[in-house]
Amino acid sequence: MINKKLEAKRLVIFLLLAFALSWIPAILFNQLFGYHEWFETNKMPVLFWFVGYGPALANVITRKLTNEGWHDSMLHLRLKGNLKYYLIAILLVSVMSIPQGILATLVYGNGDFSDLGQSFTWQESISTLILILSTSPLIAFNTFGEEFGWRGYMNQKMEPLIGTTGTVVVGGIIWGLWHAELTVEGHNFGTDYAGYPYLGILAMCVMCTFWGMVLMWLTKKTGSIYPAAIFHAMVNNGGSITAQLFLNGISEEFVPTIPQQLILSIPTFLICFVFLILMLRDHKQQNAAALPQTQG
Repeated sequence: MINKKLEAKRLVIFLLLAFALSWIPAILFNQLFGYHEWFETNKMPVLFWFVGYGPALANVITRKLTNEGWHDSMLHLRLKGNLKYYLIAILLVSVMSIPQGILATLVYGNGDFSDLGQSFTWQESISTLILILSTSPLIAFNTFGEEFGWRGYMNQKMEPLIGTTGTVVVGGIIWGLWHAELTVEGHNFGTDYAGYPYLGILAMCVMCTFWGMVLMWLTKKTGSIYPAAIFHAMVNNGGSITAQLFLNGISEEFVPTIPQQLILSIPTFLICFVFLILMLRDHKQQNAAALPQTQG
């Protein structure tokens, strides 16, 4: 039997720590070095770990403060029987980005596919993609800090309290808000847009909600946070480059606004939504399987 009051207490402690342990150093680095210098230029990669590993450290501290232990830490690789999920984590972002590239050409390229590869040759794009596919699993340590916190702790505590759908939505909003300290400095969207910075923060919440559907599914399927960390690394490190193979009729000077980015993300969001449906189906099947045992 789950002690929901205790789990809620642990969740609150974790969230307070996750935000404090990330926002405090981010604010400090922004003041000392400037956001562009310490974050965007990648001249100080070690400093990112102080921010990105805040959720992971919050996981560790919360477990220590509440005497929770490590039985559900999800730190094991669990490769046996789960290699297909690791493969999905590596390849899925690239597959998902294809309809996004097609939609971009249909909407902003006047639907002209007669001269694909105008900006990037297939050879260049595929070579870059191979490099990304081979390196993202190796650099997933950059996303481990978030995944060990959000998927490895927050989701576990939240799901028994508000259900799978609630965890996806509320957890996604929390994850998006966690980025706010960097979003206001220009992370992902810059600062020169209508509705700054609130529209950027809202967009991050929307994107994190949908990406979280896939990340949560990978974690639940494997019982490990590493597939989610790999998938997250693919999202961050250019796994969507395959979209460029299907771009045509779009000027190199074209920079989509935030609303335009969200429109172009609709195919991706729809694919992500499928993973929420899969989780709900699995949950229903698990409950149905447990029912006879309960009655007995």
